[in-house]
Order: sequence, then structure tokens, then C-alpha cells
Amino acid sequence: MKVLLLSPKFYTLAETLKQGFITNNCDVEHYDYREDTKSFEEKIHTHIRKLPLTIRSKWYRIYVTKINKRHLEVFHKHTPDLVLVYNSEMLLPDTVEKMKKFAKVCFFLGDSPFYTPTNEFFMSCLIKADHIFCADTGIQEQLKITGLSNVHFFLVASNSIVIYNKAVSSEEKAKWGSDLVFVGSTYSTSVGFKRAMFLNQFTDLDIKIYTSRSFKRWYSYFPKLEKNVIHPEKRISDKELNTILNCCKLYPVDANPGLINGIHLRIMDCIASGILPLAEYRKDVKDLFEKAGLPIIYDYNQSASMARYYLKNEKERLDIIEAIRNVVNMNYSPERSTQQLIEETGF
Repeated sequence: MKVLLLSPKFYTLAETLKQGFITNNCDVEHYDYREDTKSFEEKIHTHIRKLPLTIRSKWYRIYVTKINKRHLEVFHKHTPDLVLVYNSEMLLPDTVEKMKKFAKVCFFLGDSPFYTPTNEFFMSCLIKADHIFCADTGIQEQLKITGLSNVHFFLVASNSIVIYNKAVSSEEKAKWGSDLVFVGSTYSTSVGFKRAMFLNQFTDLDIKIYTSRSFKRWYSYFPKLEKNVIHPEKRISDKELNTILNCCKLYPVDANPGLINGIHLRIMDCIASGILPLAEYRKDVKDLFEKAGLPIIYDYNQSASMARYYLKNEKERLDIIEAIRNVVNMNYSPERSTQQLIEETGF
């Protein structure tokens, strides 16, 4: 079977899905439209939704139409049997219709389409999808309420080729090591405030926070954060991320408000690399991992004491990592999850 994967290449998820399909004897082509667009175009599009409809419509005719033309060129070049789209990838409903004449078109949702403002055609594309997969039972429920019956729960572990447990050198430990670590961007909205509030709980501990310079806007509210923040000169690569995770002991994982019940994929990265995630509560996190001992944060005010506990109890920390890794390996390996996806789509 031939698969066309449409997703950003800077997410580890892309390689995970690709590897899963390959182990299931699929021929996989991966395309990221960002390779054929300019960074300034992406920046314009991020802010264009704030402008009147007449201006947005003109921009869509230029920018989004160009992206969809390229999507179709890639599609016809590789003639896939299955197209798997991560979130929306700026697809238009007409593009989905054209692809469906020759292949099944499926979407894998990392976020709720109701909280994803960059593509106002997202829901109209999902209505036309052959199947929809999402790692969030809350999003699954929301979509089924709208009448979409082809929605499936889908969770996949991190690709062990990209994120894995490894020995680190003394030099790597000296450069990247800390008790706690966080790697991620910030937001200009209350979502960014929430993330800063979350990370502020750990500022009295040994934590390194790798984030963008715009994070500085939150220092006036949480001044203690500044001493823990590092602004990388360029994006941290997957290889560097894996090394960082292996140099540290705990990783606080906040839940984006776009997740209703779902599991932040960073939890899967942590499990694969051998760092213990301290996960903000979401229903799916509790249902899937609580019995295995995953520490779940129900109250930000208890975060620091939870972290201190696991720093003092090393054997328990390692035992929990092994237990939750067993849950993931048994149920959500890339090979097993993509096999499930293939079966759900009828191939």
C-alpha cells in the first residue's frame, strides 16, 4: 500500500508515523508544504484572520490556493492509496474531493478543530474525510455529536529511532543536565499565561526551561522564571531534544487547553527517553496511565512537592518509568498503532 503523509517535518510525530507504516510494509511519501512557502508568508497567514473577510479572502486565493495546488501535484506524482493528514495542513474541501477520487483521505487530529484558527476550512474538510483519528476521547465525542460517525481513538508512541533511552557523556550532562527540564514555545494569549503559571511552580527547583524569547512577557507576573529560562539561538533538533531528556530526571507536561481529555504527545517522548513526566490532569491520561503509576498533577499548588518526592525516591521514579513504558510498548507502538489505522480504513 502507498501512503502519502501530509504533516510538518519538525514534529517527531511525522517520523513516528512514517516508521510505523514502513514496518507494516507500506511505501510512504512524506510532504510538508512549508518546504515550498516562505517564512514571511506563514507569519502573514498567522495574523491574517484578525483582518476583515474581504482581505482574508484575497489572501486565501493567493496563499492557500498555492499550497493546495502543490498538495495535488505531490498527490498525483506519488499516486497513494491512502492520504493521512495531520490536523489540517491548509487543505481545502475541493482538494480533499479531488484526492478522494483516487485514494482514501484520513485526518489525524493533534488538536481540536474548534480551537485551530489557522484554517477556517478545517471542519468542512473533516466532513469529507473517509476516517478521522484523534488521541483525545473528548474531541472524538465532540465530532460524533456533529454527526461524524467515522471517528476513531488513535494514540501512537514516539519513534524509538528518534526518541530513546541512551547513555549520556559527562560533557552532555554538563551542558544539558538538570533535575527538571521543559522544552516548548510560548503563546501571546492566556494559554501562554497558563504555561508560565505552570512552570513557575518549579522555579525553586533545578529546572531548565528552553523556550522562545517572547516568553519574557510573562516575567512581570512571574519574575522567578527568568533565572531558569534559556533562549536557544535556533530550534532544538530532535537529536538534541533526545539528549536533553536523557540528561534530566523529571519533565513537567502542561496540557494545552485545546486538549479536552487527551494526552500531550510530549508524554510519549518522555516515556520513550526514560525521563519521568509529571503530567497535568486530563481524563485520558488518568484512564491510560494512572494504574501504572504516572504522576498526575490535579492542582498546580502540589506540583513542586510532587517533583521533590520523585527526586528523593529514585528507585520509585525508575520503576514507574518502566511500568508506563510497558503500557505504551504493549498497546501503542508505531507498528501496532499504524496497523490499527490501516485496518480501520479497510485496507
